[in-house]
Amino acid sequence: MTRSPSFARALGLVGVLFSGCLVAPVGLFAAPQVARAEQQVDYAKALATWDLASARRAASALSEGPERKLYLGVVAFYEAKYEQAEGLIAEALTSEKLSETHRQDAEMYLQLTRGERRALGTATEIRSPDGKVVAVFSNPKDTLLAPYLFSAMAKARAELGHLFGVFPDHPVRFEIYDDPAKLALVTSLTKDNIYTTGTVGVTKYRRIMMISPRVMLRGYPWLDTAVHEFVHYLLTLRTGNNAPVWLHEGLAKLFETRWRDPSLAQLDPGSAKLLAVALKKDDLVTLDEMYPSVAMLPSQSRAALAYAEVQTMLELLVRDRGQAGLGALLDKVAAGERAEQALADAWGGSFEEFQTKWRRQALKSATRIIAKGGAQEFQGVEFRDPDAPEAEDQLQDVFSHLGGGKARQHARLGVLLTTRGHHKAAAMQYERARSAEKRFRNDPKLVRRLGELYLTLGDAQRAVPLLELASQAEPDQPNIAAAHGRALLLSGDPEKAEVALLRAIRVNPFIPDVHCDLAEIASDPEVKKRERAHCR
Repeated sequence: MTRSPSFARALGLVGVLFSGCLVAPVGLFAAPQVARAEQQVDYAKALATWDLASARRAASALSEGPERKLYLGVVAFYEAKYEQAEGLIAEALTSEKLSETHRQDAEMYLQLTRGERRALGTATEIRSPDGKVVAVFSNPKDTLLAPYLFSAMAKARAELGHLFGVFPDHPVRFEIYDDPAKLALVTSLTKDNIYTTGTVGVTKYRRIMMISPRVMLRGYPWLDTAVHEFVHYLLTLRTGNNAPVWLHEGLAKLFETRWRDPSLAQLDPGSAKLLAVALKKDDLVTLDEMYPSVAMLPSQSRAALAYAEVQTMLELLVRDRGQAGLGALLDKVAAGERAEQALADAWGGSFEEFQTKWRRQALKSATRIIAKGGAQEFQGVEFRDPDAPEAEDQLQDVFSHLGGGKARQHARLGVLLTTRGHHKAAAMQYERARSAEKRFRNDPKLVRRLGELYLTLGDAQRAVPLLELASQAEPDQPNIAAAHGRALLLSGDPEKAEVALLRAIRVNPFIPDVHCDLAEIASDPEVKKRERAHCR
């Protein structure tokens, strides 16, 4: 991140921004008056640990002057009272008594405050039924996300709160933006950082900031991302904001799916391949390179590798030592122990011994995932270009990987017939492609096209097993999940259909047909009404 100058150091806010959280160790500073110094240290500690009530009291106790206004303005910024924050910070800047170092930092916070006001505009705010979450949407179109976010967060709060031993005593604020560039306005990240590493969520300033899946090319796993960010939120509270980037990201990746799956999150085949190659070549992202932010690494693949490394590191601790080991780690970090040493102590050996075992286990695990899921290449998120025309997937040569034999010839003919509306003939060509070469019989792209064709032709029974295969290969592809759900519904299996449809919601809830099918399945009148409203 762009470091805040000495005001941040004075406040104990020398921190790091990543696609998760601000890690801000509390620091001390010299002051000419002991009483004033103590007040400022109390303020710094409270702000760094997100105890905003205490931070406000400490700031209010300072004598009148520009520093008091500035400190109160920063608290208001953390409280998301942006208009109040802007007024106080701007007023502090008009004083000639404000020191140069404080002035630089006041300008930074004023820029962030104005960035928030620009990013949110006339935002729509919705509070969850239990009052535990506040969702703020810069575009009213994205309010569709609210009920799914609230449902996931209720589950995450229960599961992760008990896991980490902390429950926020205030509503967790989410801000959802309709443009990736707005994430740069409200954080220390640049647009290049966001687009280069595919950053879609940040936790900082006691709020979670995310990009709407609506403005991504194919959506993204936004609900898992929301929970990922919530892990950062809890870790900040649990450790007094002492946890480093790598520890934050490892635990966030490991537990981002806990709200929907009790098992530990597993690497996808693409990330597993990145990790296996890096381990063999000894080309890992070091823990130091992850500072100050994974979002500042040079590419999405390097960021994904960093996530894979720390996720599997923390997985080893949890598998070997269980929740007791995790608790010991967090207790030691909260007490100020260096995270590497805390991890080693919680595991029961030296950090070097831990890393040796981790490298061996991680390579074995990654190799097993690759063997099961195929040697898939890593695929990052894709940002939508609003000025670019929609790509016509049907016209692309998506079957070049089939080689130059009969399978590819029949598949390409199937594409041509599909674009001309000859669906039965196209299905026949795809079946011939599957039969031409045994190794391509269950090719994910081939079975997906054929399954979608059978669904179009009204033959849901034949579509189901094909779309099941396609879903296994690409579980985060929302259009496949939507087609799979509809096929299951039409074939008389509403329970499995709902599972598939909600998988589509987790990635791209802006597919109207998904809501049509969920409305048909729903037994709750309110849910049915809500889904019908989105079925257009």
